[in-house]
Amino acid sequence: METTIRIHTDSLSADIIDSIKKMFPHRNIEITIQPADETDYILGDPAYTQELMERIEQYNTNQKSFL
Repeated sequence: METTIRIHTDSLSADIIDSIKKMFPHRNIEITIQPADETDYILGDPAYTQELMERIEQYNTNQKSFL
């Protein structure tokens, strides 16, 4: 079993460790910590995705006008 936990560092607590222990009892586990990719969050919401695409298009249009 593999799981990904995305959590803001301000929300970290001992409860997280206890939860991990319950999910993987009596096992060796590997924990990798890296900053989360915020684009997954944005692209997971159609409204945010649309906004992002519109801003990219606007940026590209503005860049072409300077050439």
